[in-house]
Amino acid sequence: MVLAQNVYKSTKRIGKYEEKIIQTLTKHFQLKGYETIPHSSLNIAWGSILSDVDLLLIKGNQLIYIEVKSSRDSLGKAAQQIDRITDYVDYAYVATDRNVKNWEMPEVGLIHVQGEKVTLIKRAKKFSKEPRFYSVATLKKKCLIRLFGAENRYLMAVNKYELAQLVYTKKKCTRDVLREIVTCGELCATNCPIEKKER
Repeated sequence: MVLAQNVYKSTKRIGKYEEKIIQTLTKHFQLKGYETIPHSSLNIAWGSILSDVDLLLIKGNQLIYIEVKSSRDSLGKAAQQIDRITDYVDYAYVATDRNVKNWEMPEVGLIHVQGEKVTLIKRAKKFSKEPRFYSVATLKKKCLIRLFGAENRYLMAVNKYELAQLVYTKKKCTRDVLREIVTCGELCATNCPIEKKER
């Protein structure tokens, strides 16, 4: 189960033009009953993927990602950032303070933020494709070993890429499993979601 208190907080500085938008969105979604995690980091191998997440929303076991782009930033970058994270979340949105006329991301939702007003322009579609190898390969080596199901010296000696291939071919990484792993940061060492499932 995805729990907000387990997610790492990002150590990077929030962009000064995005900060106000993130604050407005956080307040808006909290009032709607979502758990909000602004400016967070996923529990993945550093440098493999976008590590900073502008805003995560949790409701039930649904994980929603919001990428914030101010009018001073390029919306074009959002498509690449979202593509890298789609295997870990259920829905994704771009939130911006600019007026967008043509929206070309069919599965990704669009939110307009102006001052304190938040308007849903386009509802996101739920991601349903099987996770890609790329997403499995971004997991930390200790997570891959736990997923493979045998913590032994042989696996410690296998390079991470080969280990990811073994895990991927065994079909151990569903979207639900990935979502739990990348949000278990604070409890990774003491309360691993992989090890709980195997008990």
